[in-house]
Amino acid sequence: MLGGNGKGVGFARWCSSFKQVLPRVVITGALALALLSGSCGRPSPGPIRIGYSPFPGHGFLSLAEHKGFFREEGVAVELREFSAFPAAAQAYEAHRLDALASSLSGFLQLAQRVKTAKGVAVLAYSEGAEGLIAQPEIRTIHELRGKRVGISPWGVGSYLWARLRERTGLREEEVTVVNLSAQDGQQAFLRREIEAWLTFEPWLTPAVRRTGANILFSSRELPGEIADVLSIQESLLQERREECRRLLRAYFRAVAYGRTHPEEAARFFAERSRVSIEEAKAMLAGIRFLDREENLRALDTPAGRAALEQLIERHRRVNIIREVEGVSQLFDVALIRELP
Repeated sequence: MLGGNGKGVGFARWCSSFKQVLPRVVITGALALALLSGSCGRPSPGPIRIGYSPFPGHGFLSLAEHKGFFREEGVAVELREFSAFPAAAQAYEAHRLDALASSLSGFLQLAQRVKTAKGVAVLAYSEGAEGLIAQPEIRTIHELRGKRVGISPWGVGSYLWARLRERTGLREEEVTVVNLSAQDGQQAFLRREIEAWLTFEPWLTPAVRRTGANILFSSRELPGEIADVLSIQESLLQERREECRRLLRAYFRAVAYGRTHPEEAARFFAERSRVSIEEAKAMLAGIRFLDREENLRALDTPAGRAALEQLIERHRRVNIIREVEGVSQLFDVALIRELP
């Protein structure tokens, strides 16, 4: 990711720099349900521990818990919200998490270190949910020369920053990059300690509305490139596969529910992100959530796999990752195929 001097740093150093975890843990479903997957004489396995972030693209995991879909599908799940991706990545690598919702960029970085991480679903594509915002007096990218730009250190931040510079011709040495967490970046922008800030929802929309900031670049300009995925430890996929299927069924039920009950979903996301309903609707408008059939088209068709391979190669080309395995090695597409 990006250091304070604007240069890239190694993933290990990046992970060691951010360890703060939001103290928010939600346990869903009775643990006794886990006995369904084992015999009476064996200890009950624990709930499936899923790490996720405040990003609304992960919010249907919370909605599935809220509506009781995990419980109804017979799977015990524990949701753990992390304030920064590196802390979640460390927990995943140490097997303190069984599954992780993250950006595709973060997943690809993680897969270089954790060879047993397997993607199982594309949760969403961003269509404006991330962006570079600038103080009201700055209206173009080229006005950023000599200015301070805050970068939120998360999985996709370095990719979006690299692609922004490719598309606009801005050189990294022309600005001063300040490495900030999402929360610290928000405060620095509001106090005008930085002139621009590369951020994401749920911080993007409130910051723009509160300050009158200009959005100079967003993920809307990179269609199909900014995605979020759910990955699961390979050992869990092998040992508790039926529970993993139930987890995905519950998640896709939540996506379907949100589509048929948009007002209720907006109220839920507003409460989750502590924003107004209008702001929640604006956030959700910048995210395209995928259902099971859309996942099969994205992961299990020649065109979908080719597009994903090209996206992975683009990550390598802009030095976000080194060589990684292909889609068939990174994703366990069979799990979605196995759903009834």
